[in-house]
Amino acid sequence: PEALRESRAVKVLERSLAQNRLGHGILLHGESPDQLEGIVRAIASALLETQRDPFEHPDCFILRPQGIARMIKIGSESERNNGEWPKNSMRRLVIDLKKSAHQGGRKVGIIFEADRMNVQSANAFLKTLEEPPEGTTLFLLTSRPYDLLDTIRSRCLNFRIPTGLQTIGHADWAKWTHDYHK
Repeated sequence: PEALRESRAVKVLERSLAQNRLGHGILLHGESPDQLEGIVRAIASALLETQRDPFEHPDCFILRPQGIARMIKIGSESERNNGEWPKNSMRRLVIDLKKSAHQGGRKVGIIFEADRMNVQSANAFLKTLEEPPEGTTLFLLTSRPYDLLDTIRSRCLNFRIPTGLQTIGHADWAKWTHDYHK
């Protein structure tokens, strides 16, 4: 996103991507989920070499918290349907990442609100993070990086994304901020 183009984290990510030296595990953390998503969309588009929405690409696998507790669960035997793990479960993500890429290129795994993994799903993910399948890049997005297991954080390249300048669309906003700074 243009608002973040000059931030150090984005510059490092762009340079790493251009030099084909992007790590396999990347932790993006910041206060704005929209900014984190914008950055991961841009990187995923480049990795998957697609002009369309990378989240719709067959080699992009996404996991988000769900349910009332908004947790990322491992997936239980009782939820299996015809031998398949339920969508939006850690077991399903891990299995999907182990498969060959549909289009023969790279694969991207994205975990939104990664701090919402329960202990079982975090431990299941750790093995994949330690030994990712060939050509796979894993992104963890969170606003609370210290709620992740230390072993997960230590195996990722860690990027803090600064909050972009946000203003309020009100006619008196500029005057108010000026008065506030005085």
